[in-house]
Amino acid sequence: MINFIKIIFLLCILPSSVLAHTSSKPSDYLPKKTKVILTVAIDDSGYFPFNYQENGQMKGFSIDILDYFKAHSKYDFEFIVRPWPRTLYGVAQGKIDLILTLFKTPKREQEYHFIDPYYGYEANQLFTLVGNKFEFNGELKQLQPYSIGTTRDYSYGEAFDQADYLNKLPALKEEVLLKLLLGNRVDLIIGNPLIFNRIISKKSLTSQIKVLEPYIATTPVHMALTKKREDSQEIQQIFEQLTQQLKASPYYQQLLDKYQLNFT
Repeated sequence: MINFIKIIFLLCILPSSVLAHTSSKPSDYLPKKTKVILTVAIDDSGYFPFNYQENGQMKGFSIDILDYFKAHSKYDFEFIVRPWPRTLYGVAQGKIDLILTLFKTPKREQEYHFIDPYYGYEANQLFTLVGNKFEFNGELKQLQPYSIGTTRDYSYGEAFDQADYLNKLPALKEEVLLKLLLGNRVDLIIGNPLIFNRIISKKSLTSQIKVLEPYIATTPVHMALTKKREDSQEIQQIFEQLTQQLKASPYYQQLLDKYQLNFT
């Protein structure tokens, strides 16, 4: 007991400067700034180059945009893996907060808050088997005789979406579309060339599949927010300001170059 009292006494008479060297910085003891967590829906296979996994880490153009939002606001993000149709439903119902890549349409504007301005462009292009002798000069009417594989609930630009005279056969993912094409179950498939070319290269299919030019469309890509949150309009306003700020900076052009998204 006596020894314990002596220790307490010695601590009390030590100079404060000595004690300071045995502790961390004062800021380490302060509570970290509380962040508002927003849930973000992503597909398990990603959507290259907007979001994808590499060495166990989330990367991509959209992820870098979210990191910019995080660094300049009170918001942080939690990723939830969902198939695309469930993503659309979940955000519309308020079960998930944010979609990363969405084309704006009048119908979708009724269900989601779109973050304006758009933060990038996405191209969509046609692919077919090397042996097919299809000709395409950009006129959708030329595609009328053929079957076209599409990804379920995707938009490919207003003109293609509204072309009801085309024979469109939906599938769940790009990998499934490639199987349909290789099996001669569809004549053409449509999608993001950066995604398809990545899969084609990975599966060593470059000798079997070719791309048709020109693009079907290059369409502005938005993030979209659920309307079910009470603070959704506040979030929308902040993200729109940050998007404008980012697009005016040199860093934005660096991101476009990094992800090969300079379509305009």
